[in-house]
Amino acid sequence: MISRAGLYLVLAAAALGAGLGCQTVDLGAPPADVNVCEPGQQWFIDQIWPNFLGADYGGKHCYDATCHATGSRNGLILTVPVEPGAIPFPADWAANYASAANQMNCSLVDESRLLILPENLQVHGGGMLIMQNGPEAMLVEQWVTMP
Repeated sequence: MISRAGLYLVLAAAALGAGLGCQTVDLGAPPADVNVCEPGQQWFIDQIWPNFLGADYGGKHCYDATCHATGSRNGLILTVPVEPGAIPFPADWAANYASAANQMNCSLVDESRLLILPENLQVHGGGMLIMQNGPEAMLVEQWVTMP
């Protein structure tokens, strides 16, 4: 059994520990999410899909079963949209947009996986599909600034 003096000693130590223990440290404002990139949805419908991701590259398409179709193990997964593009996005457009936007680096667009792979600056199973600084790359660069 603890004596009254011992109880006071324990309570005093606890109070002292609480006062001297961990202090709250102000870390400032939380940082923005890493690589949050939400480029323009309408630009995706009007420009990115028809002129880049949905385009024909000598009989190859990004959405082909051997490339970026549903079930592929690539980071970019695409399907041919069934419904016309509209905002809010129908499910097929939303999935394509999200997959493409996840490949973007809005701070350094020319270093985005959406460009460096089809430009074959990094090994791409489909080989070189677009030219570095070509029309498709310009569309992608504009995409991050368009509504």
